[in-house]
Amino acid sequence: MMIKKLISTAMAIMAVLILTAQKRLSIIPEFPQRGQTVTVNFDPRIAGAGSSGKSIGPDAGIVTLVFSSSTLYDQPYRVDMEKRGGIWTISFPLERYATFASFYLQSGEIIEAPAKGHYEIMVYDKKRKPVFSANLHRGYSLNQQLGKSPGLAAAQAAMFKKELELYPDNYEAKLRLLTSQMNAAPENGKEKLRKEALKVISDRFYAAPTNGGNLNKVTMGYHIIGEPQRVDSIRKVVIEKYAGSDLAWEYYIGQISREKDTATKIALLEKALQHETTTNGNAFTGAHERLFELFAAKKDSTKALYHAGFMRRGEKDPYTPRMYKEITQTLLDNDLALDSAAWYAEHTLSMADSFPVGVIRYWPETGYVYPYTNDSMRQSVYSTARGNLLSMLAQINYKRGRITEAQQNIDAALQAALDKETADNAAWFFRKTNQPGRLDQLQAARLKLMKKDVAKKRIRIPAPSLKHFTTLDGKPVDTNALKNKVLLIDFWATWCGPCMEEMPYIQKLYDACKQNPDVVFMVVNSGSRNTLKDAQSWFGNRKYSFPVYYNTDPAVGDKFKFSVIPATYIINREGYIEFSNIGFEGADIEMKLKLQIEMALQ
Repeated sequence: MMIKKLISTAMAIMAVLILTAQKRLSIIPEFPQRGQTVTVNFDPRIAGAGSSGKSIGPDAGIVTLVFSSSTLYDQPYRVDMEKRGGIWTISFPLERYATFASFYLQSGEIIEAPAKGHYEIMVYDKKRKPVFSANLHRGYSLNQQLGKSPGLAAAQAAMFKKELELYPDNYEAKLRLLTSQMNAAPENGKEKLRKEALKVISDRFYAAPTNGGNLNKVTMGYHIIGEPQRVDSIRKVVIEKYAGSDLAWEYYIGQISREKDTATKIALLEKALQHETTTNGNAFTGAHERLFELFAAKKDSTKALYHAGFMRRGEKDPYTPRMYKEITQTLLDNDLALDSAAWYAEHTLSMADSFPVGVIRYWPETGYVYPYTNDSMRQSVYSTARGNLLSMLAQINYKRGRITEAQQNIDAALQAALDKETADNAAWFFRKTNQPGRLDQLQAARLKLMKKDVAKKRIRIPAPSLKHFTTLDGKPVDTNALKNKVLLIDFWATWCGPCMEEMPYIQKLYDACKQNPDVVFMVVNSGSRNTLKDAQSWFGNRKYSFPVYYNTDPAVGDKFKFSVIPATYIINREGYIEFSNIGFEGADIEMKLKLQIEMALQ
């Protein structure tokens, strides 16, 4: 009888343990290490709800894992999970640089994450200790996980402290914690913390004052504490106190480059090159680059090509193909040494399949870190490179009088790509050779291709409330007046360089649409490091005529799902976001937004 009771009790305990082990979302292994494969399993059949109160159901047709922050640079930002026997799963390796990642799950409009924050993957060493900077990066991720939560600053400070408990010498974590403490301190307590932060940076500098990687950390430090103006002074110290070092020469050459008088600049650069040797050549590459550009502009082909030769040293850099293309373009733009320009174009064309794809990071401790790319992304970059180079070669051959070759080049270029640069070069050629029919065909093909690309990116997501927008007079926007209108909302800030580059195209589009009563433009200062006064005093208010607004909601980025500006949205008459455009995409943005507005009006 006793044995039966024990068996019964044991089975009951096992049942409880099995139920406990069943998780809606699990990450395996529990303490993942670099070099291992991590698997995320999601079982929608187990009860649970996301932070939004909604949950992804068992009948979901697709579930996507979305990284909100990640040092898994080889992984895509969004990746569809695979369904196996009712469980959605995805696996990926942890590379040598992995430290931390946060993510949520999405199915249609439903987003699922824990009640507070997002799911997390912390990377550990063999002793189950978080790797160096894991908690630092977890602290950074809280911007995305918690948004503008009142407890954000304290939660981040706690992570920076935890990092320093494990790794007391983590320079970046020290500065982040001190900056957090400065922000929270009363006015009479800030200066002491500031001096402590400056000492941390000073100690870092003097640890290796002529090491470029170390100086990058010093520069980062000044930016972290909000004193970037000190960077020039530290470079001056390197130039004066450590004269003769490679880094001192690099900084000195950069200083010369800011000289406004061309003759003086050339003289100073040539004088600096007298100190170049076979062992310090890399420090003087910048001097050769600038002299190449200056002599090309002066139409001195002998000296320009001489300095271009020095730019070709060290072809292991992943950006070497791009550098060759820039040499070609400079020679072409200046109608200089066209035979050499043709050689550079052909040589670069042979490297088209080596053009960099995505953002390639570099750290001294890891070397180059390549981002996630798929075949489609790579082929797009490679094809565009071929189209660019073939169309440049067509221009060069036209100028050399080789019209038949040029025509063959341009035909091949348009077979390879229809991007703006290739199309602009082809349009130039068709005008020069009096081919209006081909020019019309080119413009029609470009329009058709862009329409196809725009249509692929059409979405339907409820737009957040606009009640936090104000006019520049500080008056709330009348949201009732925006009903049944197609809205273009462009978020920007006065300090944002790409935003300023985009503004002329927004103005042209506004001029084309302003007579349409169904279209409303709202160029909205995001409020990121800007006040209403900043928006009111912006120079663009005198330069542009589109209507400008100010956002008062600190969580606007979380609600619209952007962390980079400019961010431009097209909202349809029903109040749904149909198109989302993050970042500045160059001159194509004008036509792209025009097509998006037209589609939203249909």
